[in-house]
Amino acid sequence: MSITWVLIADGSRARLFENARRDEPLHQLESFLNADARLPGRQLTTGRLPTVNESMGYSRHSIEPHTTLREKQMAGFAKELADALERGRTARRYDRLILVAPPKFLGALHDCFDKPLRNCVIGELRRDITTLSEPEIHERVARLLEPAARHSRIA
Repeated sequence: MSITWVLIADGSRARLFENARRDEPLHQLESFLNADARLPGRQLTTGRLPTVNESMGYSRHSIEPHTTLREKQMAGFAKELADALERGRTARRYDRLILVAPPKFLGALHDCFDKPLRNCVIGELRRDITTLSEPEIHERVARLLEPAARHSRIA
């Protein structure tokens, strides 16, 4: 009997479910919260932009960062979730993994996964359903829980 974990996530919260059999309801194992992601953008900024020295002379110039603080926070939250999934994988608590997240956050998760963890992923759903109830979530992911649904990608 294979155990499937289902991660339902967005940039600010995540819920981790377990399913032992397709006809059984999902059971929530854990929930995660990234409280800083809910702050307005103006509270995520620092007072001053970073500066660089001029190559000739003594003047300094402000520069725009390549990534925003919100993107850095999202990447940190994705790393936290990937670490939790990796701990479960190495403890052999599940065999299969289903990811449900908006496309941008799904990409952040993919960036944090190593090869063994990526190999556990049997399906993905590119939606934000973090606020739905457990029966509604089970209804949305039921097709992905089927054994023949290996590497399904549903928009």
